[in-house]
Amino acid sequence: MRGLVRRWNGFWFEPGSATTLGVCRALFFGTLLLWQLPHDFTQWGAYSSPFWMPIWLFDTFNIPALRPSALGWIQLLWKVSLLLSAIGLFTRIAMSVAFVSGAYLMGLPHNFGQTQHFDTLVVFTSGALALSHAADAVSLDAWIARRRRAKHHRGVAVEHPAGEAPKHVAGEATEHLGGVATQHPAGAANKHLGGDAPATDPGEYTWPIRFVWVAMALIFCAAGISKWRHSGLAWVLSDNLALLLQRQQYHISDGEPWTNWGLWVARHRLISRLMAGASIGIETLYPLALFSRTARLVLVPAGLLFLLGIRTLMGPTFEQFMLCYIFWVPWERVLYNARSYATHLFSGRARAHAGAGDLPAADGDLAAGH
Repeated sequence: MRGLVRRWNGFWFEPGSATTLGVCRALFFGTLLLWQLPHDFTQWGAYSSPFWMPIWLFDTFNIPALRPSALGWIQLLWKVSLLLSAIGLFTRIAMSVAFVSGAYLMGLPHNFGQTQHFDTLVVFTSGALALSHAADAVSLDAWIARRRRAKHHRGVAVEHPAGEAPKHVAGEATEHLGGVATQHPAGAANKHLGGDAPATDPGEYTWPIRFVWVAMALIFCAAGISKWRHSGLAWVLSDNLALLLQRQQYHISDGEPWTNWGLWVARHRLISRLMAGASIGIETLYPLALFSRTARLVLVPAGLLFLLGIRTLMGPTFEQFMLCYIFWVPWERVLYNARSYATHLFSGRARAHAGAGDLPAADGDLAAGH
């Protein structure tokens, strides 16, 4: 049992990066804002009461469908909170407001007879981020806090006798620079500049990301198990997928397919059955991505391509679901590699430019020698 508990805690609270979680927060809320900016939820308040068939959340807590004018204010509040969450200003409050108002607005269309599943993960992700330390890096709040601490320590430094600089504690973790956490010694927590604020446990930067991983894996796996349970091998070996691809061309989905290539696939039995097998295989095996790095390299991109294929051939809109794929990217490593490449590139150009600038002088010296 101790081993199981240790592995469980290791999965959720492995020391992580404030930068990676901060980038995920900024991209998640920023992309969600851009996606929802043109959407208007006020129309859902204009339907008559006979059409109201509340889902579990709205029924259990007796949440009503408000009038269009009230929905307009809630919608404005939600989009402002998404903006503040993305830039990291008043972040904890903004993320909490974004979660509550977003759960209501995105859940509202599900109460009229057709329950979708493309935005459920977005609501869960908003809630996880609202409970996390996602504003510790890549945020205006973190930048303002650093400025205040730096100003405070400049004031403290002048109180030292001349020639005596404030001493640093040996082994202390390095500070965040420009919103990006520098590399810490092994086992060191991400400490704030000057140590006047409590250090955040590095494991707090891991569990929100792993939460999204687990939620996504469960959603995929549940879809695969449902196919096995209700259809079995007939899902792959029959013409089921070909018929679905043909049916989606008759404007019955929440979104139109990007292309009519689904008809071409439906006419080729082998291709449609291979695609059906790939879909059920990806969905069923997706939880392996939680534990195996090799499986992650295969299944995560395959799952994204699978959703893009559904959008292209069949029409259901999974864009909000797909934006959660940003949580699979190790952003601190990506930013480090990008900075290293940029530094190498610009230093190489600088050396080349300096070498080119020396040529006229060398020619002049040679001419003087003649």
